[in-house]
Amino acid sequence: MILLYTDKLLDVEIPQIVPTCEAFDGRVLPLVGEDLRCLYMALRTATRGVVVKSRGRLWIALARELRPDLVIYLWGLPLRGRGLVPIYIGPEYRGPGLYYVRTRGELERLRGYAVDGVVLDARGFDPRLVELIVRGKVRCDCEKCGLVERLACEVYKEVEVL
Repeated sequence: MILLYTDKLLDVEIPQIVPTCEAFDGRVLPLVGEDLRCLYMALRTATRGVVVKSRGRLWIALARELRPDLVIYLWGLPLRGRGLVPIYIGPEYRGPGLYYVRTRGELERLRGYAVDGVVLDARGFDPRLVELIVRGKVRCDCEKCGLVERLACEVYKEVEVL
């Protein structure tokens, strides 16, 4: 799973984590903090999931109670459960889960580990190139290309000569 972290919605088809209270597009996963009104609106409008940035388990329990059918991504809280997916901050490996990476250097440090997915900061990665990698439009010369390996290798685009 590949997600993009961005401040505003980008013109790519990859799901994007945006700090907002409302999922105004199907690609948006709202990032909310400890604001009850914002959490409620995000849970009401989200279709793919909500990212909750809190250390308090009460906020997670409230989100699960309001929308048990929705995936709740936990920004910085290492809880796992049905419908709960942790997002680990930083490139230090802590087990399966999603990892937020800011640069290619941080992505390289996850090479060889079993990760469920990555959250790429749009300021450190080209969103259009990431979309091409996800769709399989670019090639990477590696033997066992996992998710991290495909994103970290030097890809090249095939150019069609007319």
